[in-house]
Amino acid sequence: MNDEGVGVDRPRPAAPNRKVLPVARAGRGGGGRRGSRGGADGLGERLRRARLARSLSLRELAERSGLSRAFLSQVEHEKVSPSVASLSRIAEALGITMSELFLPPHGETEGLVRVADRVRMTFGENRFVDEVLSPSLDGKLLVLRSTLFPRSDSGPPYSHDADEECVVVLEGRLDVQVGDVWYELGPGDALTYASRRPHAWRNPTDADAVAIWVITPPRY
Repeated sequence: MNDEGVGVDRPRPAAPNRKVLPVARAGRGGGGRRGSRGGADGLGERLRRARLARSLSLRELAERSGLSRAFLSQVEHEKVSPSVASLSRIAEALGITMSELFLPPHGETEGLVRVADRVRMTFGENRFVDEVLSPSLDGKLLVLRSTLFPRSDSGPPYSHDADEECVVVLEGRLDVQVGDVWYELGPGDALTYASRRPHAWRNPTDADAVAIWVITPPRY
């Protein structure tokens, strides 16, 4: 995947006590899951803090991740938003998971997550929204509710350091690739696969698709 960039900003103000993460906006096209931004809590700032905490220069991070120094600088300064494949490479180079960039690592492993309290991550204006249904990363599951916008996709196949995941389609149609095989899923269909196998998804229709992803352990 190429490292396309895009302007970013925050979502609309949330209801009281709603935990909403700053988000990225992207145009249509073949990009992947995209990161967030906005002020001190944006993805770029989180990446910069993680890099500095490890005493890494941008040049060293570029060498570790295989991405250009210029691109990483743009990510940190919120000039572009990385694809999921690129963000995965950056997180791996920093020795963290992607989920740690968005979610608190510690918290209650049991408990009620009300709709108004969901952490919400928007990856591109015309791509998709993830809502986190898990209370924290301390449990054994990461549960996401995804709204996948028309003609959106995750870009080239990618993998991550979890054991297994399952996607269940609630509304619309979703095509999921695992290895070299594409599966066409409709409402009620479920697909389970190893997270370390290269996988990708696309919504080939002109309507939203809604799906639940369950990932164990909670590494995203």
